[in-house]
Amino acid sequence: MSYFPYQYYREGQFEAIEFIKSCIANKYNLILEAVSGYGKTISVLSAALDVAEKFNLSILYLCRTKREIEHVISEAKKIQEKKYFPFSFLFSKSDLCLFYQTQYFDNLSLNILCKCLSLANQCYYRSNCYYFDQQILSKILHNLDNIESLLVQAKIYRVCPYELLKRFSLSSRLCIMTYNNFLQEQSFSNVSLTLQNSSKTIVILDEAHNLLDILSELYTFKIKESEIEYSVSEAQRLGLLKLAEKLSSFYPLFNKICFIIDKISAHEKSLIKSELTNFGFDKLNEMQSLLSTCLNTVFVSSNGRYPYVAKNLIKIYLFLNYMLLFLSCPNILLYVDNSDKEKALVFINVDPSEELNSLLNKFWSFIMMSATIGSPKIYCTILKLDPIKTKYYPINSKNLPKKIQVIIDTGLTTKYKKRTSELFKKIAGRIYTISSILSVNTGVYFPSYKVLQETEKALFSYYDLKRPFFKELPNMTIKEANTICSNFKSYKDKGAILFGVQGGRFSEGENFQEGEMRSVIIVGLSIPPPSKQLFLKMSYIKKTYSQNAFLISMLEPAIKKAVQSAGRVTRNTSYSVIFFLDSRFASKSIFGLFPEWIQKNAICTNLDSNSIEKLLDSSSCTL
Repeated sequence: MSYFPYQYYREGQFEAIEFIKSCIANKYNLILEAVSGYGKTISVLSAALDVAEKFNLSILYLCRTKREIEHVISEAKKIQEKKYFPFSFLFSKSDLCLFYQTQYFDNLSLNILCKCLSLANQCYYRSNCYYFDQQILSKILHNLDNIESLLVQAKIYRVCPYELLKRFSLSSRLCIMTYNNFLQEQSFSNVSLTLQNSSKTIVILDEAHNLLDILSELYTFKIKESEIEYSVSEAQRLGLLKLAEKLSSFYPLFNKICFIIDKISAHEKSLIKSELTNFGFDKLNEMQSLLSTCLNTVFVSSNGRYPYVAKNLIKIYLFLNYMLLFLSCPNILLYVDNSDKEKALVFINVDPSEELNSLLNKFWSFIMMSATIGSPKIYCTILKLDPIKTKYYPINSKNLPKKIQVIIDTGLTTKYKKRTSELFKKIAGRIYTISSILSVNTGVYFPSYKVLQETEKALFSYYDLKRPFFKELPNMTIKEANTICSNFKSYKDKGAILFGVQGGRFSEGENFQEGEMRSVIIVGLSIPPPSKQLFLKMSYIKKTYSQNAFLISMLEPAIKKAVQSAGRVTRNTSYSVIFFLDSRFASKSIFGLFPEWIQKNAICTNLDSNSIEKLLDSSSCTL
């Protein structure tokens, strides 16, 4: 195997690589399921590179998070040590822009600002790229490990890191980026430059169990009542008086649409179309034209360094586009959100499978891989994958179950109605007892940040925790996440505690190597709370697929999050232990959906401090 960098194969790995190669060579699509730590990334990369060389193809590797990109970079470098090939990676402009590094702009605003600065030749970072030696560029990128090292090098040479990566990707065999960066419409025109020919490109989709959620989130759009009002003031401030007049007449229409959606039906598109007809599609088209004309010209002030971004006008422009999509697409639905004490219209794509297939069908073939595909039949049905062109390949390691003890606590539940201060004290007691008995790094994964915060409060109020403590925070930067995770891993010989959320940064895609996490505590089932968005999605699934909407929309995703969190210990060669703190995990309907490696090693019992100690002493887990 010319691209496989290790001396030995793991059990079943050689057969898996050969199967992957055969699928790609024959233009079959593949769903690959293997437990975390098996070596999916290196297997797929080795196979894809081998076929790509033979047929002169490129490879696009999509990750869920920016941290996962660094893992793929590490694997690609190991392959390079055996057989060199050029690879690149790409982050969003908001991560890489040096010109506006002291200010925050969303990707849409930053792309337009970048365009304006480039036309005016005001960004010297970008201008310097034209004179940058390709050999120096290759040398710099060959030694990069993460985004921080890239930014350091770019500052030294005073060049635009985004432009460097984009240009280098043109000559790369492999390009690595996040789903968001690739799929967002505002950056796709830039990203597409990295692909010489999509029909000659293999796509690898990592953590593919999240695909529909990722796409649904990307295609969700929200506009508040106040933003309609602010857009009028913004247009007046910019001297766009004709546009301001048009926007003023738009406000009553917004309120009427809110009334219809909220009081009559979120599915009643004919009534919305009637209201827009009464308002006048010609007026809407004129408004769109005015917005389109002005948006590219009002962003940058004369000095270019402190621009004014007309975010409310952008919102109106996008709102009009989404409204037209809503009328023409049955899978685009609307609901009214009053959570911020003001009306807001929210567009959601309850079934982005059409968009996904439209994109994927342009490529040579694709590989979807995950540790938690779940039911392949349901997965393929919901994603609308072609059963003739798509192969499913599960990998089960026979050695893995011997290394892991699974304990399901039937003595508590985190159901919404049960969430009291006493429950959080009880959960904190379990965590304290386990961490006192096991002097190893322990990850604790919660169903939400709210449950995490309440448990943390109880833990430090009632118990004297003597172990180093780290926790995941909402909206952390990649640098903050790297620091927290590195500090936690450094305690692998002493034992620390990491609080995170199921489906969060540290529960999926984060690799914990030998000893870096030997115990995992899953606190509760991450079933989302009732919401308008959830009910709309469930109603659509039931109507369109005739499937169990609760299973597909709520239960199976929650189980996948729990299994992904549990999988953080599977890279250990020594024994590890997983605790599921919720009686629901022991029920037939949920336990039956667990993968075989969890089912075989599970003990269901009502835990307390004595039973925890006895279970661990009597098991073969020497921790």
